[in-house]
Amino acid sequence: MSVLNAKLNFSFLCDYVSISREGKLNMNGIFENINVRSLPAIHPMMYVVANVSGLNNGDRFTCDLIMASEPQKKLVTMVKEVVIDPKRNFGFVGQFVNVKYETSGKYHIKFYVDNKEIGTHEFEVCVVS
Repeated sequence: MSVLNAKLNFSFLCDYVSISREGKLNMNGIFENINVRSLPAIHPMMYVVANVSGLNNGDRFTCDLIMASEPQKKLVTMVKEVVIDPKRNFGFVGQFVNVKYETSGKYHIKFYVDNKEIGTHEFEVCVVS
């Protein structure tokens, strides 16, 4: 398969992820936004989960956390070489620890395979009282 066939099937943000001995994915505390009392704020830990089809062994999978209004400024980048059974989809679990959010607004987690964008997960950081 070619990187042109790569497709983001789903992505989630959650508080905790584990994988059982049987290979089952367990996600706890799925959320859509991060609510903070004031800025800047440090979010202690979150997981990003993605499922991608159409990948080959040796492909380079990248996940970038950026602010939507400043796409050139990456808060976090994760890179993983794909190792996969050709009959299965690629499952990615990444852990973001102590990410500092300076401003409220929309943020994106962008997913790439060999530098080709295959999808985006959007969430918002909101100040609540």
